[in-house]
Order: sequence, then structure tokens, then C-alpha cells
Amino acid sequence: MQMPHDLLSWLSVGSILLGGLWWVLKNTIVNSINGLRTDIASLKDELKISNSITDNHEIRLTKLETWKHNKWEV
Repeated sequence: MQMPHDLLSWLSVGSILLGGLWWVLKNTIVNSINGLRTDIASLKDELKISNSITDNHEIRLTKLETWKHNKWEV
């Protein structure tokens, strides 16, 4: 294979190599990052649900303690 000697040939070879590199990076790193972003979004939703359950539990415990305290004061 003959090596290119003029600027246009080097530009075409460079663009082909950069295009191939872009394709490889897009299909590996970018897709992995998009998958991680989706997983993190679903984990945030699960955490919101768990947090609301925990908050409700604390409210119930406070109500029970208040009820118990008021019951024995009378």
C-alpha cells in the first residue's frame, strides 16, 4: 500500500481513522454511560419510595409515643 504524500490524502486517511475511533467510543463508552444514567434514575425513584416509607414510619412512631404518654398521664 502506498503512503499518501499530499495534504488531501492525509486528511482523508485521518478522517477515516477519526470516524472509526468515534464509532468505537460511541458504541462502548457512550452506551455504557447512558445505561448507567438510566440505572441511577431508577435507583433515585426507589430511594424516594423508601424515604417516604421511612418518614411515614417515624410519624407513626411519634404518634404512638404521644398516645402512650397521654394515656398514662390521665
